Formats: sequence, structure tokens, C-alpha cells
Amino acid sequence: MALQENWDDLRLLLAVARRGSFLRAGELLGIAASTVSRRLTQLEAALGEPLVERGVEGCRLTSRGQSLVEVALAAEAGLRRQTRTGAAELSCELSGTVQVSAGDGFSTCVLEAAKRFTCLHPACSVELTVTADFHKIARGVADIAVRTVHLGEPSLIYRPIGRLGYGVFAAAGYLQGCPDVTPATAVNIGLLPPLDALPQLRAAKAGGLDRAPIRVSSFTAQLESVRRGMGVAVLPRILANDLIELFPELRLPDMDVYMVTRPQALKQAHIKECFAILEQVLQEALGAG
Repeated sequence: MALQENWDDLRLLLAVARRGSFLRAGELLGIAASTVSRRLTQLEAALGEPLVERGVEGCRLTSRGQSLVEVALAAEAGLRRQTRTGAAELSCELSGTVQVSAGDGFSTCVLEAAKRFTCLHPACSVELTVTADFHKIARGVADIAVRTVHLGEPSLIYRPIGRLGYGVFAAAGYLQGCPDVTPATAVNIGLLPPLDALPQLRAAKAGGLDRAPIRVSSFTAQLESVRRGMGVAVLPRILANDLIELFPELRLPDMDVYMVTRPQALKQAHIKECFAILEQVLQEALGAG
């Protein structure tokens, strides 16, 4: 029997890829982490090569592991098709889970798309992982990802959605206390590395907005700080529609936005439908911003 055809082995590897550790894979499958480790070690021994690289922060797939995950995804899609009931097929009802990966700046859009999608297809569900890890889609952890960079992986589909505009924003309460604020005097709510390397932040710093007594690790925390009147921040316009834009003389570059997926994923009807709805929501948001 070919190992690629053993669904139990493929399901185990797919769980490790999706959850990133033996412990979380075990929780997903309902087995102990030690069992996951033992069975994966046996699979690697049978194949004669490693499938995952083990580290203190979890597991990362090797190239061989990734190729088997692609087989696992295809097998999973086939099993889903085989287990649909006749009634569901007659009514063309969609079912299944769609895993989406996006930075926290896009989480509101993804959640809006998830609401529309699950209302239309009650047998479906959406799992959103808010992360800056751009490699999750290539490892099979996500079915759809929203990105602002094109990494050029030949195995993935990149769909250009639009451009993400940035500006410097503040709440009305902050401006009441600092009516004559300038880039040099503004209290800037900054971002921690690696987000502080974004081209928009470098441009703002070059324009004099470099005093940042408060720095946070996410756009969500940054946005909340600004809404509370704690300072100003460089923000995507799609997040700042209730704030006041400042310093139009600062020319901040836009960023391209892409939806990314695998060709195999779009062959699954429920993922294809979710992809289309998310694309519409993102285009609406970027057009309004």
C-alpha cells in the first residue's frame, strides 16, 4: 500500500500543518500529542526522510511534507464530496470549513464576509487566523489568505484586489486638547517590530512624525488607542472612517492587496464561494477607503 494513499497518515500530517504543533494537532484529532509524535516519526521512518522540522516554537513542514499536505488536501476534498447526502446534492447546499489567514488590519473585512457567507450557507463555517505569517497558505494551514506583498510562489494564485491607502489620523477629542498639532509635536502611537518597517511608517518618520512614546504590536491596539484620544497614528483608511485625517502634506505610499489561494482549494465549491464573497467585501472596503 502506498503511503500517500493512507488517509490516517495524511490526516495526521494535515493536522500538524494546520495547527503548527503536535499538541494542537492532537487536540484537533482527539489524541495525545505523544501519539501524534510517535506516528509521525513512524511515517518519516517509512518514507526515509523528514516531513517536519521540529522547534521550540512548533513545527514547520519540509518540502516533502508540503508535497504530502497537498495530497492530503486533495484527499480531504474527495472525502467531503463522497460523504455529502443525496438531499444536499439535490439542493446544491454547500458544506465545509474555510480557513482564512489575514493580518489584523483586514479582520473586520474577513468577519463581514464570513457573516454573509455563513448566512447564505448555514452548513458552512469560517475559521479566521489573525497573523502576519505569510507562509501559512503555502503550508496548507489556510485555504485563503489576504496579503499586502507578493512573494511569488508559483504554486499559489494571487488575485489583485486593489490598493490600501494610508493616512495619519486622530480622534476629535485629541484635537480639542492639541488644536495646533504638527508632525513634530504629535504624540504618535507607533508599532513594534517588524511592523515598524512598513513603508508608510518610514515615510511618516521622514516627514517628522517620529515621536512615539507609545508603541504596540497590532493595528487593533493602535486603532483603539487613537479612538481613545491618546495620540495620532498612521492607519489604513479602511480602519479609520470615524477619525480625522491630519497632515495631508505627508505623502504615504499605498500598498497592493492580494487574495491568495491554491488552485486545489478553488476546486472546492464552498471555498470558491467564500473566496468570491470575501473578494467583494474587500473591493467594497478598498473602494470606500
